Amino acid sequence: MSSASPAPGPSDSGGTPEPPPGASKTRPIACVRCWKRKQKCDRRLPACTACETQGVECIPRNQDINSLSELSNASVVNYVESLKRRVAELEHNVQSSSRKRARTESYRAASTDGHSPADVGNVCLQEVVSGPPSHASVRNVARDNEDSSVRATMGAIGFLSRSAMAEPPDQSDDLPRKFSLGEIVSGALAIDGRDPSKASPAPHTPTVDGHSLALTRDTTSGYFRRFLECAICLPYLDQAGLMEQYDSVISSNAQSHNGARNPLHVFNVHMALAIGIMTVPDSAHLSMLSAGFHAVAAEQLQIILRSEVSLEHVHCMVMLLLYSLLNSVGGSAWHLLGLTVKTCISLGLHREPDSHSDLTTAELNRRRWLFWSVYSLDRTLSIAMDRPLSIQDDDISVRIPVEEVDSPVSSQETSARLSLSRYLVNYMQVVSSIRTGRRADILLDYSNICHWKDLPPCMERSMFTTLNIADVLQQLHCRALTQLVSPIHRTDADTDLLLGTVHDVEMDAISTCERFIDRCYGQLTQGGYSGNFVDAYDIFQAAVICACLTWRLNQQASGERQPMKVNGTIHKASTLVTAIASRFPALAAFQRVLLTLSMCIVGEKLSGYDMMTPEAFSPIIPRRVQHLIRYTFT
Repeated sequence: MSSASPAPGPSDSGGTPEPPPGASKTRPIACVRCWKRKQKCDRRLPACTACETQGVECIPRNQDINSLSELSNASVVNYVESLKRRVAELEHNVQSSSRKRARTESYRAASTDGHSPADVGNVCLQEVVSGPPSHASVRNVARDNEDSSVRATMGAIGFLSRSAMAEPPDQSDDLPRKFSLGEIVSGALAIDGRDPSKASPAPHTPTVDGHSLALTRDTTSGYFRRFLECAICLPYLDQAGLMEQYDSVISSNAQSHNGARNPLHVFNVHMALAIGIMTVPDSAHLSMLSAGFHAVAAEQLQIILRSEVSLEHVHCMVMLLLYSLLNSVGGSAWHLLGLTVKTCISLGLHREPDSHSDLTTAELNRRRWLFWSVYSLDRTLSIAMDRPLSIQDDDISVRIPVEEVDSPVSSQETSARLSLSRYLVNYMQVVSSIRTGRRADILLDYSNICHWKDLPPCMERSMFTTLNIADVLQQLHCRALTQLVSPIHRTDADTDLLLGTVHDVEMDAISTCERFIDRCYGQLTQGGYSGNFVDAYDIFQAAVICACLTWRLNQQASGERQPMKVNGTIHKASTLVTAIASRFPALAAFQRVLLTLSMCIVGEKLSGYDMMTPEAFSPIIPRRVQHLIRYTFT
């Protein structure tokens, strides 16, 4: 005997009924979690993708859909009026707070310099609203206005999420353009890259007009091949396709068909040439030529951001970031890195692609390699500059592409390059765990570094004619060991494993840092060295580690390390930093610190003591290095 199901009562109208079999597989409205978070909900049943990914319960909203049609215009108007009143209240609070702070500063300044409170109040109010006033000439005033404009452009990025629903009553049509990706990237390129501790506008520098450059195969092929060999950190690049783009741009340039050229191809070729030029030993004489190629590529950026897919946007920012590490004309590397990582996160590249997506295996792997390339750059720059990581490892679920043994299109050279890329990504994960882990696990971290170092991939030397992979791995090993050295000296009684003691780790760090600096100095004397922004940080930190650990050892056992030998290492590091500081003048602060360390090592501790105070350090000096020096010598 069958019984009919009872009809739903009036009390059920408040909930969202589950659809019967054969009906639509989506809800009519967003779930509770997506609605509260103000994020897009695909309304899938039984759980939306966002809730299913996070592993939380997908709860339907208790709202009668039929009642939505009964909303009156009055209710909408009342809601808008309440928002306007709230905005007016917040603006009043901000103005009151600004006036109160201005009065406080005015009386404080008047008590110190004797100015009238009225005059000082006007100055302080101007400072609160528009930034610090200039006491120089009219030229400096204009300079400060431009400086604040750049800082405002870059600083507004962090408020995008909070201001997404806000629209000012005036200039609303100009707001989307100001917050577009192209404008933000242009703002990062306009920042002076010579000093990473500041966000001042870049000065005007003379460059070669890139449009007047004759792109011929004879004059550019060497630089283009140089870029391909040095692009081991870009495994997502299709080098064969990039070579085809190079041939196409060279051919169209010879035939004067500039109007029919693909903007992305023009960007890739000119950026590859700009980067390739800056990696040659005599790049100092070719910096204007490189800047000219970079300028031509930057002109194509707006068109690319409007016409190409989002993955190409990330690729363009990666290329601009690489150039900024080689030439200060390329803008702020730190801001470009932040924009690149944020774009990757907004595109979901840090998450494993959906298994039901229509992407091919090659497209999926390109997405994965693109993210891991950005991840490697983030770890490299953040660890070198001792700044926060842009994304934590716990928030990453995308996997590293595995090797496809049966792939017919994978050549031996491509397979070897991808194997090296996996090896480098594994290294970045190791140093990331050191950076975010507990300092008590120093020997465990040391064992991970040793395990990584002892299992390098098999690389044919003939694959790289200008790049020595062994030198790259040695620099990475040195960088990892410098992260293990603690500012506060540890004794062997603190931690001890079968792998050795803390003393063994410090001795290995000293010898590795010395070999790294000696190798770079040897290349410099032979005319084959071309350092970049990160190299300067690595060399500086390696020299500081040698000086501080040597001082510690000499305090424990006299004569265990030769001070004069360490001084020679410091002088070599200072010479290398000087060479790189010709492109990044702010790095000259490294030389002053190294000079002070040299004086302390030979016994002139009192003369260098005043320079070891926190106020004496330039903001460009990593905070971790400052702590190590102060704990060691003061």
